[in-house]
Amino acid sequence: MDFDIHLEGRWHPCASLDLLDGREQSRLGRVRLQYEADYAVEHLGAADHRALTVRAPVDLGTRDLRHWPSFLIDLIPQGAARKRIERANSGTMTDWALLGLGAINPVGNLRVRPNESRPQRQHVGFELQEMTARGDAFVDHAHELGATVAGATDTQGEAPKFWVVEDEKGRWHPDSGALYFPVRRYMLLKFPVPEAGEFAREILEHEARYQRVAMQVGLRVTQQLPEVVDGALLIPRFDRRFVRGVELRLGVESLYSITGVIDSATTAVRHHDILIALARCATKFEVELREYLRRDLLNIALGNRDNHGRNMAVLKDIDGSLQLTPLYDFGPSFLDARSIVRVIRWDGEAPDRRDWAHIMANVATYFEEAGVTFGKWAAVVDWMRAFADQIANLPAVMRECGVAPRIIQQRQDEIVRLARELREMKEMD
Repeated sequence: MDFDIHLEGRWHPCASLDLLDGREQSRLGRVRLQYEADYAVEHLGAADHRALTVRAPVDLGTRDLRHWPSFLIDLIPQGAARKRIERANSGTMTDWALLGLGAINPVGNLRVRPNESRPQRQHVGFELQEMTARGDAFVDHAHELGATVAGATDTQGEAPKFWVVEDEKGRWHPDSGALYFPVRRYMLLKFPVPEAGEFAREILEHEARYQRVAMQVGLRVTQQLPEVVDGALLIPRFDRRFVRGVELRLGVESLYSITGVIDSATTAVRHHDILIALARCATKFEVELREYLRRDLLNIALGNRDNHGRNMAVLKDIDGSLQLTPLYDFGPSFLDARSIVRVIRWDGEAPDRRDWAHIMANVATYFEEAGVTFGKWAAVVDWMRAFADQIANLPAVMRECGVAPRIIQQRQDEIVRLARELREMKEMD
């Protein structure tokens, strides 16, 4: 299997992956990963947007691996996208086969090289309301182009999602990854998940309101916030830009990928595992640490339990910098009928009590054991204690951002408790 990477407005052949024992269904078969020689010579040593993954910098060597590299799991179609591909190909498929068919237009700047070039055929486009209403013509056209979100993962179920773009005339198109026209906006179109139950639509609409709350509290969000249109959610993409007639694609790698997880169902990941991986790749780790902490504190306060490692990612920008992506998949998932649980936790986090000074001391110990140097934990604790004021003020911010009074009331006790816990933090030695 061959891979292409998108740099400076076009695709470049960059690497190949070969099975060594044929155990392709389990993801545990041995594989051989190798950068192409010409590409490796040009980008030797790169571990940023020019590399397949932060875990495999560009080099001239051959990597014989005991199992699939974790970045591959980001590319495998999941949920509704996987089922659609399988239906079109007469039944259940192996992950290896799915990669070949479904990873030609994933998020980020990496793809499996398609067997043939399929430019998107010209189409007049759709009105916004026709698209958000999931009109038959739009859905059929999106499926024909393969514009369903192939790399999106929701471990608790499926969310109907499509990649879409707005052209310069204000018409909307599914995005197959082979556009033939200038783009005004790159977006993700997301619909309510029926399995979420009676509050499915409210959960989706509150993603937009929760993003406004996050912006007010200082989290990293997209420049243009999501908007609700006819019960659907239009979310700006952060991995695409259209500059002076050229499409630019930024690298994106999930936090599961940077920590080397290939089976999240059987691999327990703690926050300190992710922070250690971030410390090894982020351009400015202290900035990313505080951003990460803000996000998790708001997850706790606002009831966003769906915090698995593919709902968080690093953005590998074309300037070579690596940082957490803008916030996404952030909403009141505590309302979901599927009883979503908090997946990634802190070592020392208990259901009825969180001693944050003890938690951060544990993180510092894990850093030391991993040989990762970071000597500013005392300053981080001081910052967390000060952040308690912003946590305590969340109900007022939520009202200002249009969050439903019932949701504010449901979160009130947890907000008060979390603010108290932060204020009671003891100083670190």
